[in-house]
This record gives sequence, C-alpha cells and structure tokens, in this order.
Amino acid sequence: MNIKSVSKKNKGNDVSRIVIGSDFYELAEECKQYVTCDTARISKPLKYGNMFLIIGFNRNTKEDEWQWVNQDGERIDFDYVHESCIASGYTKEELILSTKEYERLCGLNYLILD
Repeated sequence: MNIKSVSKKNKGNDVSRIVIGSDFYELAEECKQYVTCDTARISKPLKYGNMFLIIGFNRNTKEDEWQWVNQDGERIDFDYVHESCIASGYTKEELILSTKEYERLCGLNYLILD
C-alpha cells in the first residue's frame, strides 16, 4: 500500500493522522458505489487501527431551515459539505461489508404499530 502520512502534534501526543494515498482514494471510490453521496473519503486515525468511511453531501445554507448571519445581522450564504461517518473496518473487506450494511439499514421500512 502506497501511503504517506502527516502527523500533527499537540502537547507531544498524536492528535490527528491524515492519510494520503492512491489506495485509500480507490477504496473510497469503491465504497461510493454502494451508497448515494457526493463525496467519500477514508480516515485512518491510528496506524494499526480501524479505517472509517466518511461520506458527504454538497449543501448550501440557502437550503437550510436556519440562517447564518454576520455581526451586522445580514444573512450570509455559502456552500459546504455535510459529512457523516457511516462505516468502519480494519480491512478493505470489512469496510465494504460495513458500507453495504449501512445501505441495507437505510433501506429498511419501519412498521409503526399503534
């Protein structure tokens, strides 16, 4: 796996590990085939820990119910990506299975009995 890692230090502890590599991009794209989203990325905070699939949806504050205002009380609108972590796994196979399970659960219909 071709991976470069960049660590940020805070008080001597690793607080964030950004993983950059073509293998993770390809894995995110593969997972994206199973879910509906605009963006997908893999986060692996620990060297030997879980990978997490984070999906995102392109949004604009014009579409939100609430409003952003500046210090003068004027409305401001901007684009952003709404992200959610939906799956995890130690291996590629576990991550893909977790992604498929998320999609399966999202497709369930709930029967509400009165």
